[in-house]
Amino acid sequence: MLSSKPTKAIGLDIGSHSVKAVQISKSGDTLRVEHVGYAVIDPAQMTTDPIEAQGAAVLSALEGFATKNAVFVGALPGQTVVIRYPRLPDMPDEDLRQAIEREAAQNLPFELSEVFLDFVVLDRGVENEEQVAKVLLVAAKHELIDSCVRVAEAAGLQYAILTVDALALADAAESCGFLGVNETVSLIDIGATSTIVHFVKDGISNYYRDVNWGTKELVQAICRANRCEPPIAEQILREWGKRSLADTGSGEFITEKSDMVVSDEPEPLSAEEPPEFSLDGELGDLGGSPLEPLEEEKPKPSQKDLRKSNVAESSATQEGEQLIRIPLSNFVNEIRRSFDFYEHQMYERPVERVLVSGGVSAAPFIKERLKQELGLDQIEIANPASSRLVLGRTEDIAPLLKQPAQFMVAVGLAARGAAEI
Repeated sequence: MLSSKPTKAIGLDIGSHSVKAVQISKSGDTLRVEHVGYAVIDPAQMTTDPIEAQGAAVLSALEGFATKNAVFVGALPGQTVVIRYPRLPDMPDEDLRQAIEREAAQNLPFELSEVFLDFVVLDRGVENEEQVAKVLLVAAKHELIDSCVRVAEAAGLQYAILTVDALALADAAESCGFLGVNETVSLIDIGATSTIVHFVKDGISNYYRDVNWGTKELVQAICRANRCEPPIAEQILREWGKRSLADTGSGEFITEKSDMVVSDEPEPLSAEEPPEFSLDGELGDLGGSPLEPLEEEKPKPSQKDLRKSNVAESSATQEGEQLIRIPLSNFVNEIRRSFDFYEHQMYERPVERVLVSGGVSAAPFIKERLKQELGLDQIEIANPASSRLVLGRTEDIAPLLKQPAQFMVAVGLAARGAAEI
């Protein structure tokens, strides 16, 4: 129990490989990001005791946070819950709940006694001359909720709110000011083992699909080709992404910058310092060793050496593109299927803009392949560090500034909690 009224909200995005934590306070309609934390889950402990492993990572991610009088918000993975968008005849809320339960009993793949059921009315309007309520229905099995709660308890915490990661992604886009009126946006969040594809129309959730594809597909392809362990494959993939970012320039890999307020601190990112590409942030800094010679101490390469280096880098990049060609094709094909179903089978208007998030989203091959497959130019990389959110001290939010796209779900969770303060 909280000893007094909550003054801040903390969103915890707990994955299979890492934990992202974001603390937000609220002043009027303004949301301020005060702290951001990140921790990798011990893979060995994750195999033997996942609850304790995730709980320990939560505590590590929250180091330095002021958790007293905070609302904690967690998320259920979208692939483990059932989300539906039934349209029902409009009626008073009490009658609507009974109608939704009847609808759920007929359409859910398990008994109502096995699940926690919740719903929200998204919109009310007229369809075919009839008053209709469009409802967002979420059903989660009790055992899944219990498992999520146990992770929080392992860290000595208690959730005030539990939601779904796909819905948190939409909350983040709204809080950051990334959603416009009279447009349809697809929110794509690429995780380690799965990808969220969430269609938002006129700022309202309209359809959601969870795709069984994650960055592990890229890592496994490199492992097979190079006969190496996953950490080495991750390093190889990260280096490709960093090299491509440097070649292409930063402007293409962040959303257009809106008004951003930073509290008495220097600008954290410049045009020469793009957000870093990472595989869910699981790798450490790959920069040079402090024992390496200074630049002026190194021998100057000859023109012949430079030409050889450029050819080698170009060859490595082309080889890398070939290694990940098949898993990337699988990814864009799944996204294309989601778009085709939404636009053609649901008879919805075409998607006008795509907002991509997740650790690997900053890699240029993701954006370019989506452009080619979807035929859309407006494909943006989500950057909550360059949005209408107010940012706290640079040292307190450093992980967000370094890898902003992978914190979208955690930002959405914290924003959801701040709405209750």
